[in-house]
Amino acid sequence: MRSDENAGIEGLPLQLLIMVVVAGLGLTIIMGWMNSISAPHAIGEVYVNPGQVAVYDGDGDGLYRGDGVVITIVVTDQGGDRLEGATVLLDGANIRYADGSAVRGMTDASGQVVFSGLVVEQFGSSLTTITVTVAKGDYGVDSSYEIPVIPS
Repeated sequence: MRSDENAGIEGLPLQLLIMVVVAGLGLTIIMGWMNSISAPHAIGEVYVNPGQVAVYDGDGDGLYRGDGVVITIVVTDQGGDRLEGATVLLDGANIRYADGSAVRGMTDASGQVVFSGLVVEQFGSSLTTITVTVAKGDYGVDSSYEIPVIPS
């Protein structure tokens, strides 16, 4: 041991330099790892045509019905690109195919699915909606779009 009290600071700058170098290398490694992580996928917009469905009470019994309804759905991702392979389900207002089966389909390469020959029914003259649910693996599920069903 030295008895010189001024010599106690000799090793401190070297230790500080080593700590700064190690911290810089650690930060570089962590930032490189973080940059390799891609942003999560998400369903972007859901476009529906027509924007509403009209149903009619032809015989006055209070049951409003629309036959031969055609609905086109286009789905995009968060970047606005068309989303292929998304499952689309229509539910509500007793919507179904003429044979009674549920209305579901998958988007094609252009992000579009066309449902034709649909039957929509509702009892009474109140406004109801058809919920459009879109789902795809890493993109999640989106049920935010509703098609109004207008009794006429």
